Amino acid sequence: MSEVVLQAGDTIRSELFLLINPQMGTSRGGAPYLRCLLGNRAGRAAGRCWSFDAARMQLLEDAPVVRVDGEVVEWQGKPQINIESVEAVEADAETLASLLPQTSGNVPTMFRQVRSLLDTITEPTLKALAEAFLDDQPLMDRFCQSPAGVSMHHACIGGLLEHTLSVMQLAAATVEHYQSSDTPLQGDLLLMGAFVHDLGKTDELDWSRGFTYTTDGKLVGHIVRGSIMIEDKAGEVAMTGGEIDEDIVRHLQHLVLSHHERPEYGAAREPSTPEAHTLAMLDRLDATLHLNR
Repeated sequence: MSEVVLQAGDTIRSELFLLINPQMGTSRGGAPYLRCLLGNRAGRAAGRCWSFDAARMQLLEDAPVVRVDGEVVEWQGKPQINIESVEAVEADAETLASLLPQTSGNVPTMFRQVRSLLDTITEPTLKALAEAFLDDQPLMDRFCQSPAGVSMHHACIGGLLEHTLSVMQLAAATVEHYQSSDTPLQGDLLLMGAFVHDLGKTDELDWSRGFTYTTDGKLVGHIVRGSIMIEDKAGEVAMTGGEIDEDIVRHLQHLVLSHHERPEYGAAREPSTPEAHTLAMLDRLDATLHLNR
């Protein structure tokens, strides 16, 4: 996420910000002070309140939005807000949304495009899994809202949907390009893999007050969570009499587990099939071209 668009010398009066990671610090003279990040739709900047009553900390910790007065200074080449006053604000969902970065795409349109691509799948197991995921309305609601990352790429509301659609479109084009080659790709598998590869981020990330990791995100992570989601949906399909090919399910899980390519990048397995290698490259391509600079 970029820095809040502020310049040294700017005056802030009664402006609303997301309060992110508030902490108590101690100055060299032993006095307590508040340090935090302050965010809005443009990004985030460091905030420091050098005269702060520690007894107020609990009120701020429970407040996602604060009203701030202060002055902007430059610190280590970046803007920092020296806070003169900070007050917790009761914010509704609309106010919270107004302070978070948003995708530039149209969410309903992008989701319709995702559904249209999934409608092209004909392999029975993958088709049943796609329908099971799409029928999970709470999950699809989170899928349409979630960022794709905290700061690296597509860090905005709707970012996960935008990134997923882009990777799916790249997958469809890649399958068509290599259709007549000596090693044609399994198109349905690659397309479904593109759809579910980051779906675990709906549990990994929280966007209620800025973009942060949930406990599940810190302890499990979206790669493993995504593999578990596939297994759970396969179980639901089997329980309702649907067709499930366990080899296809395992291959789909492999795509999710390996799409970060290397263990040092977070992969649980290295890619070992043409579809897994392709998905990893397409994911990296789209993420790299959409880094939040």
